[in-house]
Amino acid sequence: MSEEYKSPLNAHGIRCFNSAGMGTKLSSLLHISSAVVLPPNTRQVVTSGQTGMREDLSYPSSLVEQFDLAFANVEASLAAAGVQDGFYAVYQMTSYHVGGLSGGEVDEAMEFVVQKYFGKNRPAWTGVGVTELYGEAKVEITAYATLVD
Repeated sequence: MSEEYKSPLNAHGIRCFNSAGMGTKLSSLLHISSAVVLPPNTRQVVTSGQTGMREDLSYPSSLVEQFDLAFANVEASLAAAGVQDGFYAVYQMTSYHVGGLSGGEVDEAMEFVVQKYFGKNRPAWTGVGVTELYGEAKVEITAYATLVD
């Protein structure tokens, strides 16, 4: 049996669910939802892939800083489209990671950005390991959010 839980996304009319057992455990561990349900007539905003690139188009060597910049760049893209609540309006995202999805500096970077950007929000989130990304990017994120009038 699934469980519906309270989420910042509820303010956007989105309902969040976790499957019993493993889904609930992974939700706590990885800060994700098993599934989300969008209300009818919801306006959606989709970002292009955002990396941890600085304003001068360079990349920091620190993976934590690249993750932080990638998340900040997603928020800036959402704000440009009129999304006021940043990651609290994100219901789904896909992240691409060079060099693996967990361990060492990746875990440190993930913990940092989850605490800084997500609060109690747990979007549906897919992480994909890749061999390379644009330039010196180590992470790239595409986000899906709702736009509330």
